[in-house]
Amino acid sequence: MTRINIFTTDHPLTLQPSWFDRREYPVLSFVCSVFVSTLIFTPLILIGLYHYDLNDIGAEPDPFPDPLLDFVVGSILSFVISLVCSFFVVLAHRLMARSQ
Repeated sequence: MTRINIFTTDHPLTLQPSWFDRREYPVLSFVCSVFVSTLIFTPLILIGLYHYDLNDIGAEPDPFPDPLLDFVVGSILSFVISLVCSFFVVLAHRLMARSQ
């Protein structure tokens, strides 16, 4: 017989598994993990691209003539780079966790 704690709100029969649950939703869990890590990596890569562009030795005095367009292009570029990196990071993490 299952004992239910009266102070909890989740009933065992109504509790739904999360999309991050690897056993219930393996593909959806992978996609969600890649998307969340992409959102974490994107600003870091954008800052890295910004510093790379400003620290160029032969840089112009004004490296960003149109700042809004450069920000949008840089954001898209950093999102794509972080998406690719996140895919491989999550895949490597899952493979290492499976081998243990």
